Amino acid sequence: MMNAVTACTVVGMVHIPLNTIVSTPGAWRDSLGIPPASADDWRAMAALPDVRGDGHDDCAAEGLARARALSFFAFLEERMLAEAAIYQQNGLGSLMLENVAGPYFVRGAQPPVIYWVMRALAERLRAAYAEHKIGLQILAYSDDWALEIACRCGLDFIRCESALFEGVRPEGRTPNAGNLAKLYQLRNRHMAQLGQTKPEPQVYVDVQKKHTVFMAELDALEVWLENILFQKLEGVIITGRATGMPVAETDLQQARAALEKAAAYSHKAVGRVWAPPLIVGSGVALDNIAMCKRYADAVIVGSSLKQNGYWECPLEEARVARFMNEWRNSKHEG
Repeated sequence: MMNAVTACTVVGMVHIPLNTIVSTPGAWRDSLGIPPASADDWRAMAALPDVRGDGHDDCAAEGLARARALSFFAFLEERMLAEAAIYQQNGLGSLMLENVAGPYFVRGAQPPVIYWVMRALAERLRAAYAEHKIGLQILAYSDDWALEIACRCGLDFIRCESALFEGVRPEGRTPNAGNLAKLYQLRNRHMAQLGQTKPEPQVYVDVQKKHTVFMAELDALEVWLENILFQKLEGVIITGRATGMPVAETDLQQARAALEKAAAYSHKAVGRVWAPPLIVGSGVALDNIAMCKRYADAVIVGSSLKQNGYWECPLEEARVARFMNEWRNSKHEG
């Protein structure tokens, strides 16, 4: 018999349309009302410091200053703070930043502007919402950059999409080559070098990542869930098959059972309960709130709260208010 989830947290997605500016066709960008990069911006972006990821940060002041001087930075910052304010006014205490708008670059081939702008925005949001839980994801599968920024800016978690098994996405192959061990090593090093005393940012891992094709043997969710304790997952994210698609209840049932099994086994084996949260990573909407609350410790919401329910559009305050009203009035299903 599965234990009931006593509380479930809503995490509000704050989408940063940085990729819309940098790598989306102009006609699409204009239809969304997003400003273009100027000729001066392109020259400034070419002069941004490379991101070495070696644990040193000698060029941070220069990189952050150049990022904040880009003509479109103020637009991104204002939208971020406006959307965060909507979430706060409707009772959300958790936020997650994510760069948005396909096509995406891939890990190891990201232009430095992605790192510097996202770091500057993360720093600003952390300062503005000191009491909120704040997470970060940098697409596509640039989990190393996200974790470094999280350590440096005092964020609470990252969403990691390339920690388990290799797959193929429209932008390329997910480069899983011991990535989770590398991320934990990176975090240990950064926290030690930074002298951080606050809790380290957690690595929440997508299983069967949406928009990704895996070998047939990985169609079974059980293969992924067997790694909860073996790989020391700190958070298990279950999603629908694509952005905005509802998550399957059978997947949540199976994930909850696997988490409880890992918790019981770890307690018996070493005297410590390993019990990472179960998170619904996409597809939460008005019609499945009760079901998600029955199994999940947290849900990440975004697409259904946007204008027209489309993920690249701005956040719509009325949709957020309606969702949160339904959330507060909904009880566990079953």
